[in-house]
Amino acid sequence: MMSRAIHWSFLLFLLPSLWSCGQQTPRIDFGKAECAHCRMNVVDQKFGAALTTMKGRQYVFDDLSCMVHFVAQGTVAEDQVAGWYVCDHAHPGQLIDATQALYLHGPGFRSPMRGDVAAFATGTDRDQAAAGKDATPLDWKGARARMME
Repeated sequence: MMSRAIHWSFLLFLLPSLWSCGQQTPRIDFGKAECAHCRMNVVDQKFGAALTTMKGRQYVFDDLSCMVHFVAQGTVAEDQVAGWYVCDHAHPGQLIDATQALYLHGPGFRSPMRGDVAAFATGTDRDQAAAGKDATPLDWKGARARMME
C-alpha cells in the first residue's frame, strides 16, 4: 500500500516537470523588449515577431524582416529554429505560427523596418485587410523571399 502511494506521489511530481519541457509560444513584452537583430524597442503589436530554438531560447523582433535576416545571417542556424511566430495584424499582439500564416505585402502595411508585410491567421482577415489596398498576397515562402529582396 505504501509503495503505491510513493508511486503516485512520484508521478504527480514528474508530470509538471515534463509539461514544462515542451516548446511554448514566446511572449513579447511590447515597449520593453529589444529586437534581437536591430536592437530597436519592439513596440508595434501588428508587426512583432519571435522565434524559439530547439534548446528553448526565445528571440523577439520588431518585424518579420528582422527575424528573417537574423536567421539568414546565421545568428541562429535555420535547422535550430523550433518555431517561427508573427503577430496577427488583425489581432495585434497575438502571436501565430508564421509558417501557417497568410501574408499581404504593400505600402499600406508600414512595418517598423519597412518590410511592409502583414501576417494574418485567416483568409477572411487577410481579404478584409486587402480590400481597397494595393497589396500582394503571399504565403510563408513568399513572405520570406520578399524580406530577402
